[in-house]
Amino acid sequence: MGDTTTYTDLRRIAPRSETHWRAIAARAHRLRAEAGDEAIARTHESVIHEIRANAAAGSSRRVRHCPRCLERGVRYILIFMGGVDRCGTCGWPG
Repeated sequence: MGDTTTYTDLRRIAPRSETHWRAIAARAHRLRAEAGDEAIARTHESVIHEIRANAAAGSSRRVRHCPRCLERGVRYILIFMGGVDRCGTCGWPG
């Protein structure tokens, strides 16, 4: 635990979405730099990519369109409900 000031600063950041939380968690693991922390940080970053690419359920501050509705040729923006971005029309990701 070399940089306690940075850890304190990271604790004060209130995440706005799951992708934001995962970015903070990845940064914290890299700062800690113990065995396995780099792998965990990369895992968080890959989940961020999956959420933003609509390959996984989660929440993001970016505008995302429902992948199921896009396949039908309609563009609906996902809305944040119950901790996850969801489609109000078809119920994706459920």
